Amino acid sequence: MNKSTFDWVRRAAAVAVTGTLVVALAGCSTAGGAGTVADSSTLTIAQEADMAPSGFDPIAYSAGQQQMFSAAYNSLLSIQPDGSVGPGLASAWEFNEDGTVLTLTLADGVTFSDESALTADLVVANLERRSDPALQAYSGFAAGGDAEMVSVEAADAGTVVITFAAPQFAVVSTLANVSGMILGQTALDDPTLLKAAPVGSGPYVLDTAKTVKASTYTFVRNEASTETADYPFDTIVFRPILDPQARANALISGQVDAGVMKSSSVDLLESKDIGVAQIGGTMVSMIQFDKNGTSVPEMADERVRQAIQLSIDRDRLVELLHVGDTAQRNALPSASGGWSKDVDALWKRDVKKAKALLTEAGYPNGFSFEILSSPDTQADLEAIQTDLAEAGITLEIRPAASTQEAFDAVKTTAIGVIPLDWSNPVGIMYGVVFGFANSQGGDDEQLRAATGALAGAQTDDARAEALQTLNARLVEAGWLYPLYEPLLNIGYNPKKLNPVEFPGQQSIPLLSAFTPVDKAE
Repeated sequence: MNKSTFDWVRRAAAVAVTGTLVVALAGCSTAGGAGTVADSSTLTIAQEADMAPSGFDPIAYSAGQQQMFSAAYNSLLSIQPDGSVGPGLASAWEFNEDGTVLTLTLADGVTFSDESALTADLVVANLERRSDPALQAYSGFAAGGDAEMVSVEAADAGTVVITFAAPQFAVVSTLANVSGMILGQTALDDPTLLKAAPVGSGPYVLDTAKTVKASTYTFVRNEASTETADYPFDTIVFRPILDPQARANALISGQVDAGVMKSSSVDLLESKDIGVAQIGGTMVSMIQFDKNGTSVPEMADERVRQAIQLSIDRDRLVELLHVGDTAQRNALPSASGGWSKDVDALWKRDVKKAKALLTEAGYPNGFSFEILSSPDTQADLEAIQTDLAEAGITLEIRPAASTQEAFDAVKTTAIGVIPLDWSNPVGIMYGVVFGFANSQGGDDEQLRAATGALAGAQTDDARAEALQTLNARLVEAGWLYPLYEPLLNIGYNPKKLNPVEFPGQQSIPLLSAFTPVDKAE
């Protein structure tokens, strides 16, 4: 692999996809607050959604679950604090010249929570699960997938050789996330065990006695792990607090030590002496789950999706609800090489053109569809509902009744709202656009070609061209409806934690980025 390719691969980072649709969970008040130093042996992180609604098989999810699942699982490769890709369960890796064969050298002495050992045969057995359609994070690796693995073989006890159908230099970033997480042998033999607890080799194990589904997930130190020095807390608790105001209140009152916060809460948090770390590059978009018209027949026509695209008033949305954020009509963020002035101009709001497209598609009187909402998305959807109504499209908004219903929305509804971190565009395409958010099996030859070109690109010009094509087609096809580009905010208790840093340009901090103030270097 040449240096320019290697440098680019190192900069590529794993995607962050939070839960797309959630219901409110009010936080209760406790004594404490940012001025109170809580138990320094325990770290409590508030999360926007239930990270394990379907159990603890990491490959059933997208990269949005990476932070919590990294407590229990190690990946074949790892995301480093600077956002580059480094060793993980594989201590070294090497591509052949054309990027179609990846050789992984496994680390020595790794054991899992079921006491099984890391071997090449175990890794092969894990990756052979890629053909299971229920395992969303593996969908791109299956036969016919964008990152199709033609074969996975154990060259010897400590070496795995993966052969791809096409060049895949960028796949290392994907293998550093949930797609690269490896299960212990007992979970491979009986995957139903993962309904109750993870079976991994990570720095923590789940304390099932102190875990309540959708409420509290408690992880305690894995005494067999060799990573102890990187994780100073004995216990880590993840608390899904789905209402954004409740999350802010929980941080201020001392119920939690850190968590993702809305931009609208930043002034309040800072007035209460709460620390806030911020990063850009995330795009909040509506995403088309059903491209085939399975749940909403009208959606199968690209012209209908384009009519939706042209009906949304992004500028008004930001002016009303997201002051300080940037209205976006591009699928990729403004700092991306794929962002285009032409795309921005082409998809400015045009209700007359939207109506004409609906008439051309055979729906002169419009149509209706339902979308599930959350506390985070309710106000946005109500504004968009008004926009669509002007074009004759009726948007019916219904709060999700449970976190399970919210998580399953990708299979039951046509469109959802999702923040996407595009620091690894190939990972987003493999893991989310063609994977997690594509349970109906929608396809687009142009998107596949652009993704493949990006995965195999070895020069800056080739990458830029692929990004431009990808960005334009995502919007034109109506697979994504960009809304706005916000700052992502991580609030933290500065009396307990050092400033939280992001890994490169990724919007979700590593679990190891949370360090107590007495551990400052």
